[in-house]
Amino acid sequence: MKRLAVFLLLSCFARVHAAMLGHDVEVTAVPGWLSVEPLAPDQPKPPYPVLKFVPKDGRNAAVLLSLLPANVPGYEVTDLASLKGFNLVASRPYLPGPDARPAVMELKVHDGLGVSVTSEDPALIGKTPSPGEYKIATTVSLLLGGKTLVHCTLFYDEKNSADFQEAIQLVLSAALHAPSSNI
Repeated sequence: MKRLAVFLLLSCFARVHAAMLGHDVEVTAVPGWLSVEPLAPDQPKPPYPVLKFVPKDGRNAAVLLSLLPANVPGYEVTDLASLKGFNLVASRPYLPGPDARPAVMELKVHDGLGVSVTSEDPALIGKTPSPGEYKIATTVSLLLGGKTLVHCTLFYDEKNSADFQEAIQLVLSAALHAPSSNI
């Protein structure tokens, strides 16, 4: 009986389990967030791994993560400059126009590089968003271990909100998976 009580107590304090993005990247959900099906039932499956996380309590926020090839001929992502270029292209759907030059923020990433661009939807400023409709999108691109490209989009409604802070913490948890050795 004591063993069961100890097990239950330890499980309450256990680290949240990591989700795998493909075979190479682990992403750890922050407390209060969970992994959900990333695609609507009628959407075709993309040719690359995708994860989606949302707050358990139903707050209007979401994080999409994709594992993309970093070595597509003509579009190689190998350093900070090419990562910034990739992120700018990836953020285009959320920018106010094709000539927009948003500020690119560099992120501290364990074993890699990271950049982000934040865009606010001008059509939603001052309005109450509907569920699944977001005022702000932050695109984050990570280059892990110099070769693994993770693209993320954070959706939320208020700058510097708890939703943003938790979402960026979740994204920055992305790490190269170290296979366990069975000795």
